[in-house]
Amino acid sequence: MPYRKAVLPNPPNCLPSDTTRFENLRSIQNTLPAGRLHMIRTTVLLIAVTWLIPFAGKGQILNIDKTDTADYSSKARTSLQFSTGLEVDKQQHTLWDATNTAELMVQKKKELLLVAGSYRFTYNGPDDILNAGFIHIRHRHNYRNKFQPETFLQYQWDNKRGLEQRALAGMNIRYNLWRNDVWELNAGLGLMYESERWNYAAVDSAKIPVNATPISNHLIKINSYIRLNWKASANSDISANLFIQTRPNSFQPRIAPGFIWNIQAGKHIGFSLNFSGIYDQSPVVPIHPFYYSFSNSLLLKI
Repeated sequence: MPYRKAVLPNPPNCLPSDTTRFENLRSIQNTLPAGRLHMIRTTVLLIAVTWLIPFAGKGQILNIDKTDTADYSSKARTSLQFSTGLEVDKQQHTLWDATNTAELMVQKKKELLLVAGSYRFTYNGPDDILNAGFIHIRHRHNYRNKFQPETFLQYQWDNKRGLEQRALAGMNIRYNLWRNDVWELNAGLGLMYESERWNYAAVDSAKIPVNATPISNHLIKINSYIRLNWKASANSDISANLFIQTRPNSFQPRIAPGFIWNIQAGKHIGFSLNFSGIYDQSPVVPIHPFYYSFSNSLLLKI
């Protein structure tokens, strides 16, 4: 019975030994029926996903500031993206490490609503090593316009850094500077109210004052950002952003760079590389001014 042969693209520029292996692989695939070839590809994908699942909980995978260029629609459109991971190790104590993250986006007419959340914990027997997370809500009106208002609320905590709680509420004016099928550049500027409470959990013992108590701040800040998106290929996109927050009467900024590379492996599955950092010129408590994280993640979309 005749069957359809799988066709591979021409090999890229590579060493002769690599080209030979590529040609051998193509000749093997040309001898396989399409059904068996599909089964092999599916098996390889499942093995790769199984191997990557333990890494899915290592960091934040959410893109809560993603620009949406879909046309306005009177019918509501909803999309959900989430990741979950759990690791359990047993030595003298049982080590539990888990992360759950999710992002919900709802579009209707000229309104765009984003709700995002993340929670990560690490327990080593009775010790709470890491407990961090956030909830973020953002609303945009006329999200396809050059200028658009956006309001946001956020609550977060991170016991590893000594951040007991941080609550934000603010509004930006967002400007889409430039956009085409490959590149997009936008920026935002606005004001926000920040309420936060810090303790000395991450401070060197020599720097902790006598009778130290948690410090609370309640401030109005300028919030600004710039963001560049690049559609690198049909299945991948790269975004880089820079957030700057400071008090209007004193330039002592918090600067947060970020980089995300998303790779689509199928309709409902993908992979993400994520770098995020925070530089605080004047931290509330005497911790190191720069903090960063790097992670790779498995993305699931519904």
